[in-house]
Amino acid sequence: MGFQKLFMTGLTKRLGGVGPLLVLWLATLSGLAGLGIWLQFSYQPLKAEGPDHHMVEDRPAVAQAKTGQDKAPSRTEMTDAPQTAVSADPSPAQTQQSANTALPSQPSLAEKGGAAFSDMAPNPAAPVISLGPVPDPALVEITEDGTLPVVGADGRKPWQAYARPYLPKANEPVIALVIEGIGLSQAATVRAINDLPADITLAISPYGRNPQASVEAAREAGHEVLLMVPMEPMAYPRNDPGPDSLLVSLQPAENIARLHRVMSRMQGYAGLTNHMGSRFTASREALEPVLKDIARRGLMIVDSRSSARSVVGAVSQELGLAYAVNDRYIDNQASEAEIDRYLADLELIARQRGVAVGFGRPYPITMARIRHWADGLALRGISLAPVSLVAARQSAPDSAAP
Repeated sequence: MGFQKLFMTGLTKRLGGVGPLLVLWLATLSGLAGLGIWLQFSYQPLKAEGPDHHMVEDRPAVAQAKTGQDKAPSRTEMTDAPQTAVSADPSPAQTQQSANTALPSQPSLAEKGGAAFSDMAPNPAAPVISLGPVPDPALVEITEDGTLPVVGADGRKPWQAYARPYLPKANEPVIALVIEGIGLSQAATVRAINDLPADITLAISPYGRNPQASVEAAREAGHEVLLMVPMEPMAYPRNDPGPDSLLVSLQPAENIARLHRVMSRMQGYAGLTNHMGSRFTASREALEPVLKDIARRGLMIVDSRSSARSVVGAVSQELGLAYAVNDRYIDNQASEAEIDRYLADLELIARQRGVAVGFGRPYPITMARIRHWADGLALRGISLAPVSLVAARQSAPDSAAP
């Protein structure tokens, strides 16, 4: 201390009047430097927490961009009348990318499960009711187009045999949700199968690497499944739904041959749903032969409602074909507020009509909002049901297939 005092005194004498100010300035800098070193060693960043943290990076764009698809529906355009709703020709981005590629070869059933699902584990928080192996040998036939579903010799129909069993409560409204585009992305498929309530129906694309693996994984987790069939939209060919699309310009025989090639891609689905199809589903001439074949094979049809002029419901009633019709796309705008609004719309429709149907995609935000919504649905006096139950309620009494 004596040396430091002598040093500072000598320095002050040499610097004259500015000495004390300079000394004070140097002391202040030394203190700040020490404080910075202490903060550097003592600071640890906080880790982000919360169940939705992982969703931020892979959340889809919220804006309703111009994609060449038909106009997306507004809440007022979708009415309670089965044939007056307006919807989009929705298409996951992966399906658009695969539209110009050929269908891969038919996978054998020996590949069931597949490498893509080797890391799939059921959600331990929810009981799993597996739906059993598929296909039922009595409900298939071998054709030149591949293995196709058919009504069994005992009269059993695939749409009933492959449906998820459900015991509805008397007079309780039901809502069916269909998540389409399953099988295109492994991560999205695994999340949808494991994280969504088992009563939600999954619509599987024929363009996935191994659609049969998706079917079997979904059914093992308790989901009934639909097959997505590509159909011509208004903007075709600029907006192409994919290989083997059903087109209004083709003869009925060619459309049915294309339908069979798509149907042979997988087994164990309860029914079909249109992928795009705003032009095709509005053409009775093109649609009726296809629906006759679907009815003959004992399947149901779920109209995703890509056109206000769709005649799927009307023709299905005439044919005695089990059918259901979409009421709302819940995530055309993939935001929490919009998804919640459309889910609330479905509740209102279900209370008014007894049944309601909604469609969505396997977006992380969509699945998160569905889980949150479904948790309190029973307390509001509404049941979540597979779409096969809605098809049974909306359809006319079952009649012999043509």
